[in-house]
Amino acid sequence: MEDVSPLDQRTLAVYRAILFHKEHDPARLADLLGIAADEVQEALAQLSELSLLAPSRDSPGALRAVNPSLGLKVLLQREQDELAYRQQRIEQNRAALAALAAEYTASSRSGPDGTEELDDVDDIRIRLEALAEGCRHEALAFHPVGGLTAESIEAARPLNERALARGVRFRSIYLDSITNDRVTREHAQWMADHDSEIRTSPTLPMRLLIVDTTTAVVAGLPGQTGPSALLFNSPPVVLAMRALFEAYWEHATPFHQESSVKDDAHGLTPQERKLLQLLATGLTDEAVARTLGIGVRTERRIMAELMDRLGASSRFEAGVQAARRQWV
Repeated sequence: MEDVSPLDQRTLAVYRAILFHKEHDPARLADLLGIAADEVQEALAQLSELSLLAPSRDSPGALRAVNPSLGLKVLLQREQDELAYRQQRIEQNRAALAALAAEYTASSRSGPDGTEELDDVDDIRIRLEALAEGCRHEALAFHPVGGLTAESIEAARPLNERALARGVRFRSIYLDSITNDRVTREHAQWMADHDSEIRTSPTLPMRLLIVDTTTAVVAGLPGQTGPSALLFNSPPVVLAMRALFEAYWEHATPFHQESSVKDDAHGLTPQERKLLQLLATGLTDEAVARTLGIGVRTERRIMAELMDRLGASSRFEAGVQAARRQWV
């Protein structure tokens, strides 16, 4: 069944002219209404499709207007028929997609404990979209990347908006370094403006998403060379992931667009303190920068500023001075 366009002002004007002026000739209708002849022909075709015009007995080959009351009944019946058809089509599509969803879930590589391994970008996105649409209460997330892309943010925005409309509570932790990334910073502010709770941390252990304390998705684990994710449904595992999130949440800093981090009693930001701690373990500049989600040049600039504040001429001396001042 094909949809019929609603009556527009031009089509109504043609119908009114035929109804009140008893005019049937398309050329004279065009002159009377001041519109093009092809527009009159389009209107006549639509009125005939809507059963608002019928063959004229007085003028064979011409059309007459149907009484508006009768036309209304015809239109209402048509709309009811179309509604019933759409509902039937929706139900058919729903049943077909539900069967496909069940088949897709059954074909996933799930372990005996419900753990599912995903190593394809499209598969990961499909599962994340399904989790986002199914979330009803709360979504917790680690974002251990220096910055999100505008494309990924735009793709996720409709999912976030629908979840927020359902009353889903978002709590997310980003790296402190998002203050240096405009796109990610503005997205975090958008989420905060929509009643989401946003905090930042110097480092995060992995990319993590927990949905309704029933499912946890982990990505960005050490040793991974390509896109991959692990999906957990086991309650003990999900609860352990939530406990990890809460531990980081407790020590994370509330996000504010103007200044998301505050200095401690020694004048250090959480990022600066963590940088000193990481260097004390012997990590290279590259490894420290990667952990903090910043560039190597930024890491070296921060370290140079710390050395200047400590009055140190070498990193070793800076480490000694930082320990003496109880900075680490």
